[in-house]
Amino acid sequence: MTEEPDRAYVPREEIEHAVRSLSPADWARLHRLATRFAAGKPTQARDLLQESLMRALDGRQCPNALGMLPFLAGIMRSVADGEREKAERRIPLVMAATSETVEVQILNYADPASTAEDALIAEENAKQIRGAILGLFDDDPIARDIVEGMMEGWPPEELRELSGLDQTAYDSKRKLIRRRIDKRYPKGWQP
Repeated sequence: MTEEPDRAYVPREEIEHAVRSLSPADWARLHRLATRFAAGKPTQARDLLQESLMRALDGRQCPNALGMLPFLAGIMRSVADGEREKAERRIPLVMAATSETVEVQILNYADPASTAEDALIAEENAKQIRGAILGLFDDDPIARDIVEGMMEGWPPEELRELSGLDQTAYDSKRKLIRRRIDKRYPKGWQP
């Protein structure tokens, strides 16, 4: 990918070329990530990887500063999260069978832990925190990718591999991240 100062996103042709040029090791990493995002189900992992590749090639924009693996991993995470959210919103159906009929009953139990308003407030707070923390790393795309991966719960080894850093450089980047967050929020998160 050649970088031009007036271009914010990688052109589609370059994305196609980059996908075709992925090494066997890159494909193995993508398959591992897909399996992790699909909760270990191989069939769903293949579907997830395929859907992510389709979205990448169908016009999903890749920022110039982002590498191909983090770009594809982000799409996979987004697709997996969307599928998980759809599953959570489904209304549970229960089949009740008697000797003569089968009835389907819709069970819609209220969540005793929180209300819709609580969920919206929590979501807004999470977005605010996420945006503020990620904003600290606008000048360092690799650190930003690592922080975003940490927020998503990715294991350190996967983050290191996806960032393309060796162990020493990765440890240094993590130290920079910690220091920058501690400097900005010495007493913890305060909006």
